[in-house]
Amino acid sequence: MKKCIKLHICSLLILFFTTSIIAQNIQVHEMIGKKQGDVIKTYGNPVHKDNSDPTMMCMFYKTNISTMIFVADANGIYQAEATKTLDTEKDTRKEIDMFISSSLKTGFNVDTVTTLDFHLHKTGIKVDLQMNENKLSNKYDIRVKANKTEDWI
Repeated sequence: MKKCIKLHICSLLILFFTTSIIAQNIQVHEMIGKKQGDVIKTYGNPVHKDNSDPTMMCMFYKTNISTMIFVADANGIYQAEATKTLDTEKDTRKEIDMFISSSLKTGFNVDTVTTLDFHLHKTGIKVDLQMNENKLSNKYDIRVKANKTEDWI
C-alpha cells in the first residue's frame, strides 16, 4: 500500500513539474533561426500545423494559459509569437523580469519603451515584449513577438 501511494505521489510530482516548466516557457525568440524539428523537440507536437503554402509552415500550440505560433520556411523559423495570461500583475511582472533576465544572458540588449513595453534585439533577431491588462477578465497578458532580421541597426 505504501509503495502504491509513493508511486502516485511521484507520478503527480513529475506531472506537476513538467507542466509548470512547459507553461512558463514563452521565450519563443530562442527558436528564431532553428529548424521546425527543434521546435517540436522543445514544445512537443503542435495542436495544429498549416502547410497550405509550400513556402511557409505554421505551427500552433495552445495550453490553458498560453498560445504560441511559429512560422518557418526552408531556412528555419523566422517569426514566433506567444501570449500568456496570468492572474495578477505581480506574477506578470515577475514573468517579464525572468524573460528579460534570461534574454540578457543569451546576448540580447533591452530597450525599455514604457513600463509595459520592451524591445529586445541582437544580431539577426528583434523581439517586442508587452504587458496588457484585460479589464473585463481582471487578468494580465504577456505578448511576445519575435522576428528574424537581416541585421540590426
